[in-house]
Amino acid sequence: MRLANKVAIITGAASGIGLETAQIFAREGARIVIADLNEAGANAAVQTLEGDGHLGMACDVTDSARVNEVVAATIESLGKVDILMNNAGVASLPGDGFAEAVAAGEFGILHMSDDAFDKMMAIHVSGAMYFIRACVRSMQAAGGGAIINLSSIAGLAGVGPVHYASAKAALLGMTKSLARDLGPAGIRVNAICPGVIDTPMTQAVPDKYIEPQVKATPLRRKGVAADIGNTALFLASEEGSFLSGQALSPNGGLVIT
Repeated sequence: MRLANKVAIITGAASGIGLETAQIFAREGARIVIADLNEAGANAAVQTLEGDGHLGMACDVTDSARVNEVVAATIESLGKVDILMNNAGVASLPGDGFAEAVAAGEFGILHMSDDAFDKMMAIHVSGAMYFIRACVRSMQAAGGGAIINLSSIAGLAGVGPVHYASAKAALLGMTKSLARDLGPAGIRVNAICPGVIDTPMTQAVPDKYIEPQVKATPLRRKGVAADIGNTALFLASEEGSFLSGQALSPNGGLVIT
């Protein structure tokens, strides 16, 4: 098994890409900590994982003190952290009237609310930084580790509302910077930039925003969560041992870099 004796924390893993990744990692021998705002969902998700020793924990990733508690509890219970996947995220419109304004040809930025922008950055960027900072010492003591940040084609190509694209682009900058910073400790930092993936989060987005992207995708379909989970497995395993500071983009050809 490719992740035998490894301990992985996956944020936002009560459903969607995070849950699929947790299931794939568990089948490959890892013990999983699912950290999710939805505590009941995290505990239910743990019950779907193969093997023993998995944990579900309630966590608001924007609360740095709680993040520290989750990582400390992981180390106390499971002994270490080898893999961190910063998957927690949201997809939301910037504010009232945004969709109508863009459809009418207005500038989207004029309808960006402070709260929407700040929330997006806090969850995607600050939350990832808090978890990475909390895990580094354990990874260093274990002789290395793998950190995977879930970005998006929005971060690569600037598609979508500016708050989402900005947050996902910031994760790419974080990935590159930390790959340089943490590499000497054997800690690899990479990003995944999915295209349109069929998950509960994207299912909540109106079709008028999703279908044009699907039609523009050369493979003419949405991706599935396993497309991302298997990419994460590659990055977390020894198969990806010489990859750091990179952004892999399973997107069906929608964005070609």
